[in-house]
Amino acid sequence: MRIDKFRSELLDNERDIYIYLPPSYGQSGERRYPVLYLHDGQNVFHPAYNGQSWNLHRVAERLIAEGRIEEIVMVGAANMEAARADEYTHALDGVDYARDKMDITPKGELYERFLIEELKPYIDAVLRTKNGPAHTGLLGSSRGGQVTYHIGMRRPDVYGMIGIMSPYLYYVNPENLAETRVYARFAGRPPLNKIWIDTGGREGTLILEKHVRGLVDELLAAGYEPNRQLAYYFDPEAAHMEADWEARAALPLLHFFGQPGELADVSLKLAPATALHGANAIGRFVPSASYAGGLRLTPLGGGFEACGPAGSVASVDAGGIVRGAEADSVQAAYSFEGLEARAVWPPVD
Repeated sequence: MRIDKFRSELLDNERDIYIYLPPSYGQSGERRYPVLYLHDGQNVFHPAYNGQSWNLHRVAERLIAEGRIEEIVMVGAANMEAARADEYTHALDGVDYARDKMDITPKGELYERFLIEELKPYIDAVLRTKNGPAHTGLLGSSRGGQVTYHIGMRRPDVYGMIGIMSPYLYYVNPENLAETRVYARFAGRPPLNKIWIDTGGREGTLILEKHVRGLVDELLAAGYEPNRQLAYYFDPEAAHMEADWEARAALPLLHFFGQPGELADVSLKLAPATALHGANAIGRFVPSASYAGGLRLTPLGGGFEACGPAGSVASVDAGGIVRGAEADSVQAAYSFEGLEARAVWPPVD
């Protein structure tokens, strides 16, 4: 379903709205459904300029058919192409977008109002939606992740679930690699029900793992419950593109609209270290936790220890980073909520 040229008086523009209705929607005239709002709406159900799509309708229908999530409505608001960066950027104290040559005129607050004051009331009027933040989510990637974070933190009375995928959190100056933080820090702990944050290891300087994990640590310090309320996922092989977001899009849907169930398995994936881990880093162990309901995440918690072989001079730090010489090897044990996984660096063919 598509609404052509939906008008925003606040932004003085028009955009297409793409809507997914779940399988049972046309079979009952009374049932109401939770709603997930999405940025970059022209890419989430259809191919983007690069021929890739999130294919989120297929992801949702598979999870619904498997009984892993409840049926949901999804509403994708198209971006305005050249104005995308402006609309997805909030004005921030201490950040001068012109001085730092970011070529942005922030319109994030107007875009926020467009979603809340213009689009959402219309959707609630024409579709059978469940109201209230417990049934309303917001999801986006890259700058869409950045604007999702700001809107969610500012308006938890509207959006109780926020999905922040590969968020653009720092501007890295290409000339001198100086970093400018482009997200706000909020006092206290806005009452969000669920937060999903993820990133990939091959997103370049645009999205650095250290920046995304830094935001996660700030939210943990603010008091959000790890894993059950605030969930984090890191895929060392993922790049910054729709195909990689599609590959893990089921996870925030499961976090928001499913039941995780009991912890079922803990595993370790071997990945190269990068320059960001220090000159003596030769590799890393990336933990993963899987739950009975299908949710998979990078655990916030747990601990590493080196456990052999005897005589190894390599070491494993608290983040799973292997340090030593290239010829060294080490076996690591990772424990999380009573389960343990073991692996050996370097990988054995």
